[in-house]
Amino acid sequence: MSEQARNTLELEVTNFGPVVEAKIDLRPLTVFVGPSNTGKSYLAILIYALHRVFGGNPRFGRRRFPGAFPYPTNTGSQELSKDSVDSLIEMADSIASGPKASDQHNLVLPRPAADALRLGLDELVGALSGEIARCFGVGESYSLIRRSSRNSSCVVMRRQVSDVGDPAQHTFELTRNPQFKTMVPAEVGIPVDFKSVDGMSLFLHRQIRYLNEEKLDEPRRQFTAMELLPSLGRMMLPSLVSPLHLPAYYLPADRTGVMHAHSVVVSALIANAPTAGLRPAARTPMLSGVLADFLEQLIEIDQTGRGRRKTEGDIGRNIEEMILGGSVHIDRSAHVDYPRFAYQPHGWKANLALANASSMVSELAPVVLYLRHMVEPGNVLIVEEPESHLHPAMQVEFTRQLAVLVEAGIRVIVTTHSEWLLEELANIVRRSELSRAERGDRISLRPDQVGAWLFESKQRPKGSVVQEISLDGSGLYPSGYDEVARALHNEWADISSRIEN
Repeated sequence: MSEQARNTLELEVTNFGPVVEAKIDLRPLTVFVGPSNTGKSYLAILIYALHRVFGGNPRFGRRRFPGAFPYPTNTGSQELSKDSVDSLIEMADSIASGPKASDQHNLVLPRPAADALRLGLDELVGALSGEIARCFGVGESYSLIRRSSRNSSCVVMRRQVSDVGDPAQHTFELTRNPQFKTMVPAEVGIPVDFKSVDGMSLFLHRQIRYLNEEKLDEPRRQFTAMELLPSLGRMMLPSLVSPLHLPAYYLPADRTGVMHAHSVVVSALIANAPTAGLRPAARTPMLSGVLADFLEQLIEIDQTGRGRRKTEGDIGRNIEEMILGGSVHIDRSAHVDYPRFAYQPHGWKANLALANASSMVSELAPVVLYLRHMVEPGNVLIVEEPESHLHPAMQVEFTRQLAVLVEAGIRVIVTTHSEWLLEELANIVRRSELSRAERGDRISLRPDQVGAWLFESKQRPKGSVVQEISLDGSGLYPSGYDEVARALHNEWADISSRIEN
């Protein structure tokens, strides 16, 4: 199986918000395009909520986050055969000893162990339902079901973890009584990155010694072997849900206003953010979790031990140099320990308060700050409408900077209305067909690194259908923008003809 296939997850969503049907796969650069009110932000926020549950964010939001992946504690009444217990012991022993040749090793779960692990994973239903409700700022997640549907919505996450066997599949059915069902592949090799499990060696060694004691009776041996499953689930999680296990950061569309006003309202707003699992009357008014997370992260972005300024590979500086024509700074008040954001144009000795800078600077300042202090390779950055307040030439340059992020190992999801973004993205992808000498130092991405998805409004059934758009014969993404341009030109031609006559 190719490296790209290992890092791609297929997401299938039905009857969620405005979306009737969507089937996408998350790639290093994923673009949602289409008319307003067709569900682009709905799908982006849903993906963020999934990242929060399966991967979490190690730096922020602990008091409102249901907890990083709640490894299974209930394995039901499953019993493991002696052979299965022996297989688990052998597997744990190989992990504790460390791989001999490489940092990656394939672990094979016997079917009873896979079934037991599945029962534990099914406990995620509460965390999923609560986190989705929090991120959208609603009292109950079932209120997000598309109104004209049959009172249920479905989210399916599917990925192939091995060259053989069935894919790992996780199905979340959103109703008044939501359900979550997982299919854990059994008896096939599931890749595990041993670099991420070093801290478990001591625990595994202790469990193995205990399991190998001759005087240990079979029931106790069974119970202790089952205790290994949460640890195995933690190790296998990246393969089961990749890339949803990665930390994600969300920059909402209204970030410019937030950057201007956050020092006045942030404390009250965060206090009113819904907490996962609270009943509708628990807090009013409610603030969406994506906005609450953004506000909280702005407050703590430069704090020692949390945020940090990068001394090398500062991609935020690229945006400052190529687009902003100046640098973004953080000054923390000594009196109230609160960050103040400022902009210093090139050639100026003094800073401008961000509120006095151009809307383009305010729009991109959060992107610069997140790249400088928080987002790093292996993370996911979700940006709504990055083209807002940008001149077309700057939209083109920012698209190139998004490609630079992907090359640096940061996964990116954007929602957009920009024809300029899509056209430059097409150039970036087509450039990959040139030889290295022909493309020089110009950025390029392979077609399998980029996915563009068009949200189209339908009348029957009422709602949006999401389909992938690939480069057409002219080398562009067929987004429908050309139809708008054609209609404008035809109207211009008609007016000109009438004037002449």
